[in-house]
Amino acid sequence: MTENTTFFLGANTPFGFHSLFSELYDPHDGWRAYIIKGGPGTGKSTMMKRIADLCEKEGVMCEKVHCASDPESLDALIFDGKKISIVDGTAPHVIEPQFPGAVEKVLYMDAFRDDGFLQKNRAEIIRLWAENSSLHKKSIRFLQASESLSRDVRRIVLSCTDTDKAERYASRLASRKFGTPRGVVGTERKRFLSAVTPDGIYIHYGSIETLCDDVIVIDDPYGSVSSIIVGCLRRYALGSGLDVISCPCPLHPDCGPEHLIVPEIGFAVVSSRAYHRFVSDQTKVNAGRFTDNSAMKEFKSRVAFSKKTQKELVEEAVNAMKGALKIHDELEEIYKQSMDFEKVNELTEKTAREIIEA
Repeated sequence: MTENTTFFLGANTPFGFHSLFSELYDPHDGWRAYIIKGGPGTGKSTMMKRIADLCEKEGVMCEKVHCASDPESLDALIFDGKKISIVDGTAPHVIEPQFPGAVEKVLYMDAFRDDGFLQKNRAEIIRLWAENSSLHKKSIRFLQASESLSRDVRRIVLSCTDTDKAERYASRLASRKFGTPRGVVGTERKRFLSAVTPDGIYIHYGSIETLCDDVIVIDDPYGSVSSIIVGCLRRYALGSGLDVISCPCPLHPDCGPEHLIVPEIGFAVVSSRAYHRFVSDQTKVNAGRFTDNSAMKEFKSRVAFSKKTQKELVEEAVNAMKGALKIHDELEEIYKQSMDFEKVNELTEKTAREIIEA
């Protein structure tokens, strides 16, 4: 990717925190990584934002990885052109160096921290961490309940779907878009385009607009048809030798990609769902054309109830995340008072210069 794009590499899912942070760098392919270690409020996200700004001024572009628990914060930066990543290596996405010094360099924010101040506030810090953890667990329970209903709806819709017709459509589309096979197998990156956050379902629409000028939007309130089409297109694209970005759904991370991006040809196919509507003047495909609507009538009330309840459960999960973020902000305020940010700024400038000159 040569332009600044934004994604998530971690998501709050019905199965807990789902990490794609293994996608950050490949130590066997010449990549290097900076791993930042430090507690809340120690300046990790601010450091990465500053590094991104300094690098961009020098024409060094990066992919920005946002935090699902606070979309305003950064979890990582990926400099494709430099084969360098910089990442917050603390929980819930703990990253430890595999080849210290040779591949990874750890930036310890603890070195600029006054632990004596924190020890004076020990009881309050422990209380806040416990509350934060409890609220995160609560949000997961709501997502689990929502996922159970959603899985039932998807099963119903699939039973009323002409899967052969959907697969034939995907095959014809692949022939038009992907051209003659290149004789190699493409590579796949995985990213979350959306995430359940304290701000609700947060979607990085801008990355689609940045990478693609040819977008097909599948209007699919249930996600069953779109999962068939997107899954088929993923296989065809890789088989044709095209590199792809596969984007799983944060509410169903085990059900295959929800969106597919093929940067090389500027093409994407995205699923427009009830909880994330893609508003676009690009080509639209109605998933209903692959579904037996008369058969669906039998399940109308059951599906309507499940959809309504799903929405309410996700809203409750979001509310719990809002509470967790509020607690996290309180923790940050305590930790900020313990930090020597002049030294953090010096480390930030030094790291940015190392990346620019690499």
